[in-house]
Amino acid sequence: MKKIKTLAVDDEAPALRRLVKMIENHPKLELIETARNSIEAKEKILKFNPDLVLLDIQLKDATAFELLLEIQNSCKDKIIFCTAYDQYAIKAFDFQAIDYLLKPYSEERFQIAIDRILKQNEKTDLTKMLQVLAEKSKSSEMLKIPEGNKCHFIHTEFLYYVQAEGYYAQFVLKNEKKLIRISLKNLEEILPESFIRINKSIIVNKTFISEMVSNKSSTKITMPDKMEFDVSEKYLKYFQSKIL
Repeated sequence: MKKIKTLAVDDEAPALRRLVKMIENHPKLELIETARNSIEAKEKILKFNPDLVLLDIQLKDATAFELLLEIQNSCKDKIIFCTAYDQYAIKAFDFQAIDYLLKPYSEERFQIAIDRILKQNEKTDLTKMLQVLAEKSKSSEMLKIPEGNKCHFIHTEFLYYVQAEGYYAQFVLKNEKKLIRISLKNLEEILPESFIRINKSIIVNKTFISEMVSNKSSTKITMPDKMEFDVSEKYLKYFQSKIL
């Protein structure tokens, strides 16, 4: 993951120096600029488009809230407020702040705040990656699934079904099983058309359904490994439209 381009804004020199030191000591942050007032901050936000702004609330020439109203969406989801005043906390989150650091904050508390934006960025990166893979995977027999610093490759022509197991999904193939951290919701977006969600925990490859038994109260399918699954009422009409 590339470093987070960071702008530090504080009108007090000692506080700004301390903030700069924390940023420079953090392996995931890159200090691109500093500002001592709202005019400088506005210019540098618009010029450099930072990934993160560490922003004091009470600046000499304006409040951080007045600054943010001027630049509107330029800093949406990019702000960590740093202030000595706790009365602004509720208002801060009206501006979709990532966190609110109350001075004097420790390096540990600073790390917690940065962890929040790192997790936010990881989710964004994963979503973008899945969107790209979705277009490629829909027409491909090879499914590519990112997981941390790895990428799993699944041959969908041998994939019987996928079963949710907590935060993970169990991929049951003809000759093996793979446990990968991904949700069924994300999987639905990248699996080929032959795969059908049948209940909250199972997605099946319809080409491998060996038997289907239906009556007034239920529909049950059997897969090649002899596993039987119920088609839930929620997914029944969709299942029937794909299978019949």
